[in-house]
Amino acid sequence: MSNRLVKLDSWVSYLSWPPLACPECGEGTVSLDKNSLMTIRDPASDELVMLIDAGLEGLGELTGTCSGKLTCNNPQCGRTLLVSGDWSHDVNVDDHNGRETWIDYIRVRYISPPLPIFTPHASTPAKVTSAIHAAAELLWINPSAAANQLRQAIEELLTVKGIKRTYINGSHKRKTYPAHARIEMFGSANPANAEVAETLMAVKWIGNSGSHGSDLTVAEVLEGAELLQHALTELYDPTNSLRRARIKEINRKKRIPRSKN
Repeated sequence: MSNRLVKLDSWVSYLSWPPLACPECGEGTVSLDKNSLMTIRDPASDELVMLIDAGLEGLGELTGTCSGKLTCNNPQCGRTLLVSGDWSHDVNVDDHNGRETWIDYIRVRYISPPLPIFTPHASTPAKVTSAIHAAAELLWINPSAAANQLRQAIEELLTVKGIKRTYINGSHKRKTYPAHARIEMFGSANPANAEVAETLMAVKWIGNSGSHGSDLTVAEVLEGAELLQHALTELYDPTNSLRRARIKEINRKKRIPRSKN
């Protein structure tokens, strides 16, 4: 997976914090300010520290919660973000020389303002973009809820594309089409949409898992986001259609077409 956020789906040390796009300027990257890290030990760790200070125990892992700052490295931006999560102070073994050092590890639970899970094409409808932003806000707090927002983004996209949300049944009652049926209608409405519909269906299944009680991981949600980004690029990035047309032209002429001077 190309999304760098997936590297925060597990424990990460401040030394190996991945470069992540700044949500403010989009040009710089945000990194953890080690000096800003504030930790709160849990009761078991407080007890261990007392024993260590009394000479009754050797050094051991400390755990708890933490908060700190992420700062953009772009001099024209300098945006500061809040990060919080689980904290561990544990041994790190150097892969090269085997040397052991004690360092801080973080498991992210919250970032504000949220880091973008991806940047939709500028032509993406506002309601679709809004649902994607909501997914980014929920990603660390509740990955399953974030996946459901990706599913909502699909619903909004289908509405923009003219796919009906509701219908009148035989009892003259208004019913809502399930997302599955709407995606199928979108795919069958135009053969050119078939591949995009297949991609949206995959995102829908991931969103369904989040809606039906499955505990999704951050990595699984980000995979759904990556698929949705692919679908939106196919729909709204004109360079894709130009590229496909160019491929067909080259194949048809069996050479690179050249313009006459």
